[in-house]
Amino acid sequence: MESITNQNITPAFYGMHHAQGLTHGNIQRGHMTQSLIKPVGRMFYLQRCGVALDAARAGVFSHPACHTAPARVFGSDTFLHVSGGWHDAGDYGRYVVPACKAVADLLLAFRAAPEAFGDDWDIPESGNGVADVLDEVRFELEWLFKMQRDDGGVYHKVTCAYFPDITANPQDETADQFISPVSTTATGDFSAVMAMAAPLYESIDRTFAKKCLRASVNAYEFLKHSKPLPFHNPAGMVTGEYGDETDADERYFAACALYQATGQSYYLSDAAALYQGGRSADFGWANMGGYGNAVLYFGARACEDDFLAGRIRADLLATAERIAERTENSPLGISITEFLWGSNMYLLNDTMTLLMANDVQENERYLAAARAHLRYILGGNPLGVNFVTGADETSPKQPHHRPSAATGRAMPGMLVGGPDESLHDLAAKTLLAGKPAAECYIDSVESYSTNETAIYWNSVLLYVLTRMNKLGA
Repeated sequence: MESITNQNITPAFYGMHHAQGLTHGNIQRGHMTQSLIKPVGRMFYLQRCGVALDAARAGVFSHPACHTAPARVFGSDTFLHVSGGWHDAGDYGRYVVPACKAVADLLLAFRAAPEAFGDDWDIPESGNGVADVLDEVRFELEWLFKMQRDDGGVYHKVTCAYFPDITANPQDETADQFISPVSTTATGDFSAVMAMAAPLYESIDRTFAKKCLRASVNAYEFLKHSKPLPFHNPAGMVTGEYGDETDADERYFAACALYQATGQSYYLSDAAALYQGGRSADFGWANMGGYGNAVLYFGARACEDDFLAGRIRADLLATAERIAERTENSPLGISITEFLWGSNMYLLNDTMTLLMANDVQENERYLAAARAHLRYILGGNPLGVNFVTGADETSPKQPHHRPSAATGRAMPGMLVGGPDESLHDLAAKTLLAGKPAAECYIDSVESYSTNETAIYWNSVLLYVLTRMNKLGA
């Protein structure tokens, strides 16, 4: 994700990919959700790092292998091979914390609605008998392995010190890459998603599944013997920070996932001690408690702590009630009351909560709010903008996204951040001053705070699309 300090941006013009059957004023529910699943999921393939994307599959977004040179561990003379994974957003950095949110979203989506995912996304692994979403997740997990030290700790990110020019293709970023120090938030998230993955891959590749579980346990043991290690950008580095001063939610998520993967009461006891009530119901990259709840409560293994399960159920329903009430009382028909950077993600995170609460206790209010949120994302908002690139004629044409800027075409299937009332970037400050909060959005390559894209925004959108499609909602 772009830093607010980045100013090396230039205008660009874009072409547009059109999808059929999507009109922002008259959304056809079933057709709409089904038609977007593949392009929104395929965005992850187009964000792959470290490998060549061929023209037959990637079209104008093809490129040779990028970021293959060894990266320096910051502040040392150690170099490591950490190529692979997905480019995080409109830049080419790879960040463990948001990557883990994205992986968690995709795994939860597959577990909840496996029938929504085919083996036909037109990625290199298509046709191998494995759902392409799991192939794509495995590509990211293989990179995450490289970010773990022998002692279990996980490096926070790998990026250059600065963002490249907005028109740079992936292979054009040839500056030195730096591996940032270990953080306990990255380590906790890593442990959690590896534990989530292990049971799902057991029937696909037992060796890989065992590798995931070993890595998860190793990371968890590091956490158990480490005080909190929050991350801050080292001096001279201006790329995305994804800083978080509190790691209790990541530790909780990891404990829940390891209990589900192993059945060991040791992890369940830790989860009960780490549970934070309502705070643990969120799904943001900075607060991963909701993922712990989802894994523990909806997992295949029953939670043997009835008291904890009851607390999770009660807090989830209470949170959903608050979201539904805000939605019903909002003149915009949505739950968010302020428009922060990445407001579309926050709205979709709320939608995840609503859908999970409906799984616990069916409630038409929850589904009505979820429908309203998806309608807002797909054009039913004060701007009349469908925030998914290539979805219809109202979609963003100039996202703050380097491959799009370099090719002059908006990569299809990307969710942009949406209104940001704080106007973090210069374009927003210049062109949106005085606008109502819900209208603080501009389709401009220069507006990274309103028009950038990110893998962990696409992932939660994919979760919502697949769940809503299954419900026929």
